[in-house]
Amino acid sequence: MISGKRFQLFFPAVAVILWFATGSVPAHSHSGHDHGDGLNINLPDVLAQVDGKEIPKSTIIPTLVKNVERYKERGMALSPQQQKVAAKKLLEEEIHRSLLLQKAKAIGVSISDKQVDEKVASIKSTFKSEDLFKKQLKLRNLTMEQYRSKLHDDLLMDAVIEKELSGKITIPESAIQEYFQKNKNNLTKPEKRKASVILIKVDPKTGSAGALKARRKLEDILKQLQNGKDFETMAKMHSEDSLASRGGDLGWFTQDSHMFAPFREQAFKLGKGEISGIFKTAHGLQVLKVTDIQKGFLATVENSRETIRKILLEQELKKRTRPYLEALKQDANVKIYF
Repeated sequence: MISGKRFQLFFPAVAVILWFATGSVPAHSHSGHDHGDGLNINLPDVLAQVDGKEIPKSTIIPTLVKNVERYKERGMALSPQQQKVAAKKLLEEEIHRSLLLQKAKAIGVSISDKQVDEKVASIKSTFKSEDLFKKQLKLRNLTMEQYRSKLHDDLLMDAVIEKELSGKITIPESAIQEYFQKNKNNLTKPEKRKASVILIKVDPKTGSAGALKARRKLEDILKQLQNGKDFETMAKMHSEDSLASRGGDLGWFTQDSHMFAPFREQAFKLGKGEISGIFKTAHGLQVLKVTDIQKGFLATVENSRETIRKILLEQELKKRTRPYLEALKQDANVKIYF
């Protein structure tokens, strides 16, 4: 199935989450100015109707207010005309959503609870904990039930696009070949290493005696590491650099990265879990441990074909989705009240 990024509410990746109000408001009634929310425009309580289904003002207000506030914080307060343009854009998105949901009913597309469960689980997996996920819901004034309802609709709209458009698109081999030739460097991924270091400084004022003392100290540390002592713990206890509090962690890097050259050289000579011998740098005497390895990927047309096909399909879908939505709009009875 094509990714749902066109419609789905994938927080925290997506900054804007649309609010769906429950209940309806009589059409054509007027709210006057929205004092207290930062808006300087008049909006009717019902913004539009799509085949008789009302789109209330409350559907777009939270997002509109948030956008207006964001521009104001940047010193670029939106004029009433600009606020109106922003409101119309949000309304257009809501009209498209309504059209797609109605189309889903018309063509018999449905989404099961199991599919929603799987998507919720997938989204939760991007958070470090269940509590952080719940915190994001709370920040957006969403209950889990409301979020599931929104996610269900997003999956439903994605399924409509999948059925109506994706199945009708063919990506020719020539397009795949052309894309590969232009993007093969981006498709190839270099091998990455993750490593940690321990530093024992050498005071030049102490001469050879100081250097020998530092070496012996690090030799003792290295012996303990080789006998099973935990590298992170030893780094926190003994390392004499700013990385000590992090257990000496250098993070991920490639052979072509800006990582300190001696660290790169040592890391790419070792296997996962291996510890280097003592080596000298401008900072002092050090040992390094490779804590993880991400294998590289040398792209070829054969091993990249499916990835390229999906990229090109997504690009083609973007071209066809808006005309498709406009065609749905032309066939529907859409009334806009501002």
